[in-house]
Amino acid sequence: MRGKFEGGAYLVVVAGIVGDQLSTRLGLARPGIYETNPYAVMLMSKGLWLPVDILLLTLSIGIPAVLMRKWGFEGRWAVLSFPLVLGTLRLAAAVWNLHLFLF
Repeated sequence: MRGKFEGGAYLVVVAGIVGDQLSTRLGLARPGIYETNPYAVMLMSKGLWLPVDILLLTLSIGIPAVLMRKWGFEGRWAVLSFPLVLGTLRLAAAVWNLHLFLF
């Protein structure tokens, strides 16, 4: 059960970041759709959006995975809240992006 929860947290963050990347790229290829997030616009203009997301994904999985194995106390599962929250927010952004150009 615990391994499935941990794996699920990592799956959510992967799906969220990849989904946001893909849906944003698909949306920006359509006329009349533009990025409104100023941080994403800045990173895109410098060609850093994908590298920063790769770094964010690596850290979102790597740090909790190491802490889960190093810490022995029962509350260590709280570190999985970071990939879960980040992944959920990015999944919401991906769904919103898809909504913009599908409907």
